[in-house]
Amino acid sequence: MAPAVASLPSSQSLTRPLKRPRQSATTSRHYARLQCSCQWPDWRQKAAAAGAALLAVHGIVSPLEAVAGISPSLNPAPLQQQQQYQQVQQLPTAPSLAEVVARLPPLPTDFPPLPPLALPKYQQLTLKNGLRVFLLEDHELPVVRGSLLMRGGQRASPADKVGLASLSAAVQRSGGSVQHPGQALDDALEDRAASIEGGAGGEAIGMGWQCLAEDAPEVLSLFAEVVTQPALPQDKLDLAKSQVLNALEHRFDNPSNIPARELAKLIYGRDSVFARDPTPQQIAGITRQDLQGFLTTWERPDAAVLGICGDFDSLQMKVLVEAAFEGWQRPADQPTPPPLPSSPLPDQSGVAGRLFLVDLPGSTQTTIAVGEPGIQMLDPDEYPLDVLDDMFNGFAGRLFNRVRSREGLAYSISGGWSSTPIDHPGLFMATAETAKPAALLAALRGVLEEAASTAPPEEEVQRAKQAALNQFVFSFASRSAQLSRIISFDLVGIPQDYVFKYRGGIEQVQPGDVLAAAQRRLHPAQQTVVVAGDAVSLRPQLRTLGLPIQSLELR
Repeated sequence: MAPAVASLPSSQSLTRPLKRPRQSATTSRHYARLQCSCQWPDWRQKAAAAGAALLAVHGIVSPLEAVAGISPSLNPAPLQQQQQYQQVQQLPTAPSLAEVVARLPPLPTDFPPLPPLALPKYQQLTLKNGLRVFLLEDHELPVVRGSLLMRGGQRASPADKVGLASLSAAVQRSGGSVQHPGQALDDALEDRAASIEGGAGGEAIGMGWQCLAEDAPEVLSLFAEVVTQPALPQDKLDLAKSQVLNALEHRFDNPSNIPARELAKLIYGRDSVFARDPTPQQIAGITRQDLQGFLTTWERPDAAVLGICGDFDSLQMKVLVEAAFEGWQRPADQPTPPPLPSSPLPDQSGVAGRLFLVDLPGSTQTTIAVGEPGIQMLDPDEYPLDVLDDMFNGFAGRLFNRVRSREGLAYSISGGWSSTPIDHPGLFMATAETAKPAALLAALRGVLEEAASTAPPEEEVQRAKQAALNQFVFSFASRSAQLSRIISFDLVGIPQDYVFKYRGGIEQVQPGDVLAAAQRRLHPAQQTVVVAGDAVSLRPQLRTLGLPIQSLELR
């Protein structure tokens, strides 16, 4: 709001209309006669005209009021109108757009260098029970967030009870603690606009909490109760099991998810800890005692990492953490690492270079997944393959540009080394949705064979490197994201300076490096193909590819 306009009186105070007196028979008639015979002094006319015109420039009154100088109900004489019009014409006009642009200073071309990226300064300590704690202050908002990671996860679920880790984490949260059972915990958190959540990934169980800074002591205490003294009520277990069973009933409802899931099972093995799915029978057989045994085995302080980020003083938070987790006792035995198969990858001879067809009768859309074993994190080929990944994807990427835009063979398509686990090979995988699967597979193979036989142009490599480096910045987007990375690296043993080594590795990639890595890691003729669609209509065109075709039953 412009101060000059705000200080002006209103148009009503400038024209000063007569106020109607309290009504009576005499005053009403007198007011009517006075209104009809009123003649304004000339100085008031001029003041009104000038003031109203000035207000019109600022868009406060209508142009009619600005020209007339008074309310339209009080018409001035023609001579006065001419004088007022001349006064308005003499007012300064706004400059044109070209004049405004010409007066602007030139755009800057030189900028100071950005500050170097660095790990945030955090406090690290280890409690007497072995719990490793990372504290990172962030006073931008009055909020505190905490995350606890514990080794275990889905891989620690027994082979006959797949899904035990997820159920344990879910019931641990929904059931609350011994002191604050489920509903009491929910009420206490709701009163403080706070939250506590839990879940299980492939390698770890995670529990997290968030609250206002002023409520951190109380919420941290509630969080510690849930971790160290979970109630695990039977009704919450029954509810969680019913939800998982319902999800299993509908796991094949979305055809676009089927090929990627089945491809992982073919490459790793259907019963591998890296690809297995629970069965309804396994979920139904999980008991409360199973949950207790799992949490006792895997949730232990000497195999856990706690990270807290937010608006707090580190010395005070250290005292709160020690008080909250002092009762969490370390078992006498040593932590057990999550189980891994003796050979992460089985023999690929039965699946390499083969096409597996999942029959979805009546389906009008075909979904495809093509893949082969990939690499692990910290592999030297990680840097050039990440650059190649960026060359494949995006609107300017080879897959999108050639297969989708130029040839029109796919509704959507992407491909690359989507995961690089720390302790086993990931996968190279390309997925697409198409109405012409045979033509798409041929075009896709052409793109991959070119990548494995011809060095990419320097310009394309530089563009992909820049895209990878631009994504790197988001690793430092927030303090909480940085702390999550810090505790994750600490849990699985990744050096904390890995992110900086990654940036340096990307910067050094050259076209020859991309070609060499692609030759080592891309084998289009030996890749496994999974196609999900109507088998009757698909078989004739898929035979033109010359690949062995095998039916694949979903289970």
